[in-house]
Amino acid sequence: MHKTILLIPLIIFLLVSPACVATAKDKTENSTAQKHIVAGYIENVSIKIWDRESPVIMEAKMDTGADSSSLHATDIIINKTKKQVSFTLTDQHGKTQRITCPYARIVRIKKRPSGYQRRAVIPVQLQIGPKNFEAFVNLTDRTNFSYKMLIGRKELRHGILIDSSRHHRLSQ
Repeated sequence: MHKTILLIPLIIFLLVSPACVATAKDKTENSTAQKHIVAGYIENVSIKIWDRESPVIMEAKMDTGADSSSLHATDIIINKTKKQVSFTLTDQHGKTQRITCPYARIVRIKKRPSGYQRRAVIPVQLQIGPKNFEAFVNLTDRTNFSYKMLIGRKELRHGILIDSSRHHRLSQ
């Protein structure tokens, strides 16, 4: 009789335990799925730079092969004494604006076939679909490229998955 009384709570525990584990696992998987969005390989991106009131909207290529993000800029002048960079930015409608802002660091990017290029890296506020986050982008002349902004893996790690078969998935 005493052994039977001890076995009853154990049997109940074993029967209820898998259901609790499955429920907890389902909740974890659902919350992970809600943290991620699926973007197309090309998306409209909102970029807020430093103290600018309004963000710049432009098309960007989501590039899982690139580690960092790059933003098209021309007439780039780096002032190391003030730790500032001045550049001209053009949005997707052709409107240009001259911007001067602090830079976070200068990076060396290997160029093909040989040599290096120094680029200023600036902090920005990025919005891709519903995702809004701080990011660091390097400034470079992307005149010869189809898209004036490239979003690399460091920014895609903010919960953005890429559907390489579609573009402007978040805009539709």
